[in-house]
Amino acid sequence: MKSPIIPLIFSLLLRYGSIALAIFGIYLIYNISARIKADEPTIPSAPPQPPPARPFAELIAANGIIEAYGENVTIAAPQPGLVVDVPVKVGMNVKKDDILFQLDAREMQAELVSTQAGVAEAKANLAVAGAQIHRAKSLFDRLNSVEDKRAIIEQDLQQRRDDLTVAEAQQAAAEASLKSAEAKVERINQLINRMTVRAPRDGTILQCQIRAGEWASSDAKNPAMMLGRTDILQARVDIDEQNASQLKNTKNAIAHIKGDRQNPIPLKYEYTELYVIPKTSLTGASTERVDTRVLQVVFSFSPPKNTAVYVGQQVDVFIENP
Repeated sequence: MKSPIIPLIFSLLLRYGSIALAIFGIYLIYNISARIKADEPTIPSAPPQPPPARPFAELIAANGIIEAYGENVTIAAPQPGLVVDVPVKVGMNVKKDDILFQLDAREMQAELVSTQAGVAEAKANLAVAGAQIHRAKSLFDRLNSVEDKRAIIEQDLQQRRDDLTVAEAQQAAAEASLKSAEAKVERINQLINRMTVRAPRDGTILQCQIRAGEWASSDAKNPAMMLGRTDILQARVDIDEQNASQLKNTKNAIAHIKGDRQNPIPLKYEYTELYVIPKTSLTGASTERVDTRVLQVVFSFSPPKNTAVYVGQQVDVFIENP
């Protein structure tokens, strides 16, 4: 007769093992859910300040970015090279043709010395050619002045005439060589002057990305400096293309710096770009479209005294459009 203990033990193991597996499964589900929740992006909290109130009954709202008046001027090196001097710094006011930075021009200066020696040699050759033509002309005039041509040999006279022609040609060649050498000197001087980058207009240094001893790139996408006028600023406003056709009035407009709803900035209309471009400035709003095109309208304003305003800041712009 079989013992009833073995079936009993098997039954208990099956019962409690199922319970343990169920508990372990619940633990796995909870752990996986916690990890998924941790990987989810944090929902942004409400803005610290409510958006600005509507300043006009009928308006068009848009986003803009602050620029220097007359647009920012990006300045790149004329060619890649070693920076030897940067006499300006961020925030400094400069005048047109002031030196912004200098590149190493020692190689060109060495070439200039060699070319100047070539100019001296060309001048010496020209002097020799002048002496030869003077000698050839003197001999030719002496034979040609003889009244009785029977006293001279016609072949000698022709030889002197040919010598004079050759001397004149040598003088012309020497003059051309001198002009070529002087042109090379002028070219190298121009290249040396080009290594000194100067301000194209009056303004303030907004950004400086180079220092003495660094290697400057000529890539315009990574400019060495940015220059602009800051006593007056301008806002480049992007108006969505669906609102562009509704824009009829641009005389009354105000701007708010991001995060500042208490200090509106009055704007003055400057001009409207005549070409609609793809939208490039993104604000991060969940309802924002990135495939739209925008009409750019430029407004100017005087920097407010009670609010710090910087080039590159974003602004909320409201344009009255009755």
